[in-house]
Amino acid sequence: MKVSAVFSIEEINLQVRRILTYTLFRNSPVLSRFLEFIVSETVHKNELHIKEYAIAIHVLYRSRDFNPNGDSIVRIHAGRLRRALTDYYLTEGMYDPIIIRIPKGCYVPEFMDSGTANPMGDRLNVLPEQDHKPLVAIFPLRVATPAEHLDELVGLLEGQLSEQLLRFHDVAVIGYYSTEMKAKIKENILEAGKSTGADYVITGSITYMGQHIRVLINLLVTATGEVLLCKSFDRNILAPDLCDIQDDIVQNFIGFADGCHRFIFPERQKHAS
Repeated sequence: MKVSAVFSIEEINLQVRRILTYTLFRNSPVLSRFLEFIVSETVHKNELHIKEYAIAIHVLYRSRDFNPNGDSIVRIHAGRLRRALTDYYLTEGMYDPIIIRIPKGCYVPEFMDSGTANPMGDRLNVLPEQDHKPLVAIFPLRVATPAEHLDELVGLLEGQLSEQLLRFHDVAVIGYYSTEMKAKIKENILEAGKSTGADYVITGSITYMGQHIRVLINLLVTATGEVLLCKSFDRNILAPDLCDIQDDIVQNFIGFADGCHRFIFPERQKHAS
């Protein structure tokens, strides 16, 4: 296989269009944008511009104050992109003339002649690892009826869910969003989930009316909207006691993260039982 082969811009763009028709890319706008951006910058000799910050701004639509040192979102999506390219070239792209790969440790793609006479012979040596690390997006909980202290409760719940899920090293978690993304989440949860590239979305609502509070949290499959897990908490309270029961509510939902992990990896649970 010829590594770092020279192809025309038209040939490379045609290969990108082939890849973008693959299911994993059709269902993930963020992966499609990621691939198009790094390829376009490379073929136009702008490789030096392909940095985490530029990808965060132009692909993930993060704010200008994005700090790569404190946010791994670009690295998470780069891993997803590498895996998606692997899946493509092991299936529909098996006989494609050009292989596009992203070496680990950088974001500048390489273009290689596949050698279609022996399409699978050497290809596995240049494709990245195939392990899949599901991405879970914890969306801001919707406060259906604004009330004093609820913002604090929302922050506690979202923080606890992130902390508990991060205990599982086979799951990637995102839980912080720009103002623009928060607006998208309010408008359409599933479309917002797809734009983040998440495989799963955790979302929910908090309703507080007089002496009654209800917290509802769901685990959704981003691609289909299927609800995998749902948990609710209802309590009759007196308004002044809301702060006092925050810990009770948070503790009640800590086990939700374990339930999410069981639904994401059902086969693993079977082997463990």
